[in-house]
Amino acid sequence: MAHYPRSARNPARVTMRALAEMAGVSVQSVSLALRNQPSIGLETRTRIQALARQLGYTPDPQIVKLMHHLRIGHQHKLGASVCFLTTRPPTARETFCDLLLAGAIEGARTAGFSHHVIHVEPEKMPRDRLMRMLHARGVEGLLLLPMADLRPLDDLLDWREFSVISATLSVPSPKFDQVVVDHFQNVFGLIERLQEAGYRRPGLVVHREHDKRCGYHPAAALAWHGIYGAVEPVLAHRCEQLEPLAFHRWLRAQRPDVLLVSHDDFARELRQLPRFPSQLPVISCSARPVEDGTFPFSGNFDNPQQIGSVAAETLARKIALGIRGVPVNPHTTLIRGTWVGRLESATKRLPARAVSRTARRS
Repeated sequence: MAHYPRSARNPARVTMRALAEMAGVSVQSVSLALRNQPSIGLETRTRIQALARQLGYTPDPQIVKLMHHLRIGHQHKLGASVCFLTTRPPTARETFCDLLLAGAIEGARTAGFSHHVIHVEPEKMPRDRLMRMLHARGVEGLLLLPMADLRPLDDLLDWREFSVISATLSVPSPKFDQVVVDHFQNVFGLIERLQEAGYRRPGLVVHREHDKRCGYHPAAALAWHGIYGAVEPVLAHRCEQLEPLAFHRWLRAQRPDVLLVSHDDFARELRQLPRFPSQLPVISCSARPVEDGTFPFSGNFDNPQQIGSVAAETLARKIALGIRGVPVNPHTTLIRGTWVGRLESATKRLPARAVSRTARRS
């Protein structure tokens, strides 16, 4: 390891010029390397970044602020472009995804960026073709929208050339900075509200894939309340698909007095099951509005437009600061949901014994 004079190792503030002198490169090269720009070779970038960490280099906040405004103004003049990327087909309309996209578009416009939406099929679109498409459109930043399924995207493109923010938990790798739903606190808050209304046995019904996509946070929130909270422990009904026999068997064994379900579509499917107890309340963990703005199910609204807007604003800042590629220590911004609808008190709920009798008849 290289050794540097004491005065260089421990100055009041290590400057970029000092880093350049010690690394034997220009100040411009140091600036580009610290922003992980691919125009500087990987070996040189790694060496400069390691030297900066060793010497405790931190950028001057006043200079960072000034450069941020200068780059933003320059990009506005050039009409910089961002891309919203998803593997969902264009015909796959879904309220949460549509609202998130609307928020992202508004956030990009506010930041002065034009935008493109690209639907990709990783198996059918070669990496080189996607890269050429992004370069031809002048794309500097990528915002990852919810995907069709849970899958890694490491080989989709050369991530080092773009600033990236993820607005979804459906991309397990690479690990990017992300702005996503606070699933744990949302479900945690729902159960607190149910407990205050007098319910004592909330039960969660969720697809295994959805629970996995949410980082298992819905099931974790229920488990916490069952162990440490003021409600009784009820095992979640996690299923590959909703089957009447298995559901009623679970209903009879666990005797929930209120049901939490992953989202509205699943709530509708649940209520259409044969012999479903009509008086058993159903609360949506991800309630979605219909065209007139009303919510068919009471529960938690994820605020997807806010997620999209904050994600686009965060991406704009990364572009302005020249931060590209996969971060070493990615961070997560969690957006809390809000309660929508009405909640009847537990005195109007279906008694547990009645639930058990209904399930047994099925």
